Amino acid sequence: MAVYGIIVEGSYDEAALIELIKECISDDVQIIPRPCGGKDRLGKIFPSLLESFRYIKQGSSVDKAFIIRDADGKDPKAIEMNMKSKIAKQNYPFEVKFIIIVQKLETWLLADEKAISNVTQTRSGRTVSRVNENLESIVNPKEKLQDILSNAGVPYTAAVAREIAKELNKSTIEYRCPRFKEFHQAVIDC
Repeated sequence: MAVYGIIVEGSYDEAALIELIKECISDDVQIIPRPCGGKDRLGKIFPSLLESFRYIKQGSSVDKAFIIRDADGKDPKAIEMNMKSKIAKQNYPFEVKFIIIVQKLETWLLADEKAISNVTQTRSGRTVSRVNENLESIVNPKEKLQDILSNAGVPYTAAVAREIAKELNKSTIEYRCPRFKEFHQAVIDC
């Protein structure tokens, strides 16, 4: 079984991204999450968290590590280059992949209204409508998702994020959020 380490901003990201990674690969995978408590903290401590993945698997390292953070309106490539420069002199026994989500994780969750409706219908009996906007251009997708869920009588929690992620259709996300393809490819490349 493959073992992946993921370094993420917080509990919502952890909950949803574990499900999305499992959806992207067909094999069994163990995922070891390291939530950081926000993107600023992630930016400071991810090198030491990568070090923690060296001996985590019965004395050996993870097979692959992902650092996943939101772009929040900034240039994803610039963020990635900055983060890579912080570990440029390090040599890890595992592959390190940087994933910068445009704008936030919730952008991907908004991509599939059927997935959201499956969750809201189970929890409140209500369904939701499709968001007919360029999702990667929505400035605050988390707020948008919270509003949609609130209108359906469902509070946005880490558990709800996990449930939506579990229901998501990969093809729908890839179609509506082009940067998701990079995440999907990074997960399946091994």
